[in-house]
Amino acid sequence: MSLCAAFIAHAQSKPVRYEQQAWAGWFPQIRFSKHFGLWADAEIHTADHYFNGFSQATVRLAATYYNNRSNKFTAGYGFTDLFPGENHPDVALQEHFGWEQYQWYHIRQKTKLMQWVRAEQKFRNSAIDSHTASSDYTLTHKLRYNIFYQVALNKKGLVPHALALAMGNELYLYYSPNAHNHLFDQNRIFLGFSYAVNGHDNLVFGITNILQENSAGTAYTNTNVLRVSLFQNFGL
Repeated sequence: MSLCAAFIAHAQSKPVRYEQQAWAGWFPQIRFSKHFGLWADAEIHTADHYFNGFSQATVRLAATYYNNRSNKFTAGYGFTDLFPGENHPDVALQEHFGWEQYQWYHIRQKTKLMQWVRAEQKFRNSAIDSHTASSDYTLTHKLRYNIFYQVALNKKGLVPHALALAMGNELYLYYSPNAHNHLFDQNRIFLGFSYAVNGHDNLVFGITNILQENSAGTAYTNTNVLRVSLFQNFGL
């Protein structure tokens, strides 16, 4: 929390732009055997002012190695389509990326703590003008740390048809040749609820606040996001 407070205090010394969005995501995972499985997810974001069009869509596909019940390693490919926006109103931009993630859990009857460390190698093109996209791609390296905590709101614990309090924080650091000597990309704070639909489907909904610094290090964007995600875990 002290780290988040330091970011917020630092942001107050630079211009801040405020936005509102809505995100919807689907995160299915399939386990084929004791050690191997498949990760897939898809997420779409609206533009500013919640439902005023769409800003981007992302899909990921990866292979997962389950070391044991409490931790796993995932690596794969992702693609983001950045729909026409303020700086490129007549053309969409693209981002291809590889990603690797180590994820671990601490599970109790009434609580569940999930953490991950994720590395991403992002290749993204840019807009030459309002209606032309560049054929060249810039490489950016990102490092993410996510912590997510659930607390049951009933006596039976984290069981099917039960509601739980959900909260989390994710910090993004990055390096790019175009970055001006700063590593902080963004910080995301989530507060909401999770609902166990059944033994393998979990619906998570709430509000995410994102504080993001621009690539020049001169300004911030503060975005409040209405977010809903469906997580599904299937074992074959």
